[in-house]
Amino acid sequence: MTKIKTLTIQFDTPLRRSEIPLFRGAIIAAIPSSNILFHNHDGTSLRYSYPLIQYKRIGGRAAITCIGKGVDTIGQFFSINKDHKLRIRDKTRTFPIQNLQALQTEIQCWDCSFDYRIRDWLPLNETNYKVYTETTSLIEHIKILEKILIGNILSLAKGLEINITSTIDVSITAIENIRSVRYKRVPLQCMDIQFKSNLSLPDFIGIGKHTSVGFGIITKKNNVKK
Repeated sequence: MTKIKTLTIQFDTPLRRSEIPLFRGAIIAAIPSSNILFHNHDGTSLRYSYPLIQYKRIGGRAAITCIGKGVDTIGQFFSINKDHKLRIRDKTRTFPIQNLQALQTEIQCWDCSFDYRIRDWLPLNETNYKVYTETTSLIEHIKILEKILIGNILSLAKGLEINITSTIDVSITAIENIRSVRYKRVPLQCMDIQFKSNLSLPDFIGIGKHTSVGFGIITKKNNVKK
C-alpha cells in the first residue's frame, strides 16, 4: 500500500522555534493515556521508527502533522483537551484551531517531476559532516546532500512500511539559509533547500533528523511535467 493519509492541524497561536519541544511536552502531559505515538517511547525504551505525530511551527504558529495511524490517535488529545488550553513554561495558553488539512497521498514514483521545499533540514551527522566540510566545491556539496536526501526518503518510506521499487530521482536546485542551531545542547547544521523529484510526498511531513519537533518540513511547490 502506497497511499498514506495525513492530517495537519494549524492553531491560531504564535509559537517560537525554541518552544516546539515545550509544545510537544505540554500535549503529552495533557494526555493520561500512554499511547506511544505521542512521544515515541514507552517509559523504558524508544520507538525507533518514523514519528507518526509531529509537532511543528507553520507560518509562525503551532501545528501538528499526523501520519497514518497518528491521524486516528490524535483524537485522544482533542477528546480530553476540549478547552484547547495548554501550559507552556509558566503560562496557560489557548490553542484554537485555525485550519485543518486532510490528505491522502500516493507515495510512489511518477513520470513527472514535483518541486519541493524543505525547511529546517538537518542532513548532516558526525560522519557525513566531515565528508561535507572537507570539500569547498558547491557541486560536490550538492551531490553529497542529494545522496543524503535519497537516504532520508528511503528511511521515511521504510518507517511508513512502503516499499519503493522504482528509482528515486532527486535534484537539489537551491540551498538557502545555512545556519547552526542547537537541539538538546548539541550544535547542528541546519538549512533550507529546494529540490525536484519524481516521487510524490505529502505536504508538511518531516524528513531527516528530529522530525518529531518540527525539523525537515516538506512542502510541494508545484508539479512540472517532464
